[in-house]
Amino acid sequence: MAEEKGDKLKVLYACDPYRDLEDLDPGGRLISPENARLLVVMACELPEESLSWFRKRLMPPLQLRRQVAAQEVELQERMFEVVKRLESLGYEVDSRVQRGRKIGEVLVAMADEHQVDLILVERRRQTAWQRLLVGSVIDYLNRYANQSMLIMAPPE
Repeated sequence: MAEEKGDKLKVLYACDPYRDLEDLDPGGRLISPENARLLVVMACELPEESLSWFRKRLMPPLQLRRQVAAQEVELQERMFEVVKRLESLGYEVDSRVQRGRKIGEVLVAMADEHQVDLILVERRRQTAWQRLLVGSVIDYLNRYANQSMLIMAPPE
C-alpha cells in the first residue's frame, strides 16, 4: 500500500480550515510523522448552477467572482498556518488549495491525481436533517473515492 519513499503512507488530509490549530492532530494516534506523508487539501467551493439563479438575483456575477477569489485568498493564508503547525509536529507536508464545484469532487480528483494511499477526513457536527438536505462530503467520498478512508470524530 505505501510507496517506496521511506515506506510511508501518502495521506490526503482534507483539513477543516476553521479548526483550531492547537487541536490539529491528523489521524490521532493512527497517523504519525514516522509512518505518513501528508497532502493537505482545502477546497474553495464554487457556486453550483442551481444556486446561481438565486445568487444572481442577490449579487451580480462579477461580485460573486470577487467573493470566490477572496475566499481562495483566505484559504491560502489559513493553509500557510496549517502547514506550519503540521511541520512543527514533524510531518512531511505538501499542500493545495483547489477550486471546484463540490468539495467531495475536488478531494476525489486530488486523491486520484496524487495517487494517495489513504484519505483522512474529519466528520463535522451535522444533524441528520442537515446531511439529508445539504449532503455530506464523507457520503460523497464513500460513494466515489477509490482509496481507503479514515474518518475521525469531530473535536469535542
